[in-house]
Amino acid sequence: MIGEIELIAVFAKCKVVAGKENEFTRLALALAEKSRQESANVSYDILSEIDNTTNEFYFLEKWTDKAGLDAHMATEHFKETIAAVQKITEGDLEIHVYQTL
Repeated sequence: MIGEIELIAVFAKCKVVAGKENEFTRLALALAEKSRQESANVSYDILSEIDNTTNEFYFLEKWTDKAGLDAHMATEHFKETIAAVQKITEGDLEIHVYQTL
């Protein structure tokens, strides 16, 4: 290891079914708002490309540690939102977890 692990970062991508963008945005922003209130959360953002012609959206999250991320993924607001999002996306969410160096 080059340095100490300072943060855990999550980058997740999903492709939303055409016509469901507003529903996705509502769900994702509500999840972000609740997630930002968790003690281990550093930041939680929902992103899209500027022209977003592909209906792809991204979650960019930072957590103080892996235990905080695990606790987040066990919350009802996370589980309920992900279940709802999976109904309006094409394929599975693509989730990558990183550590800062």
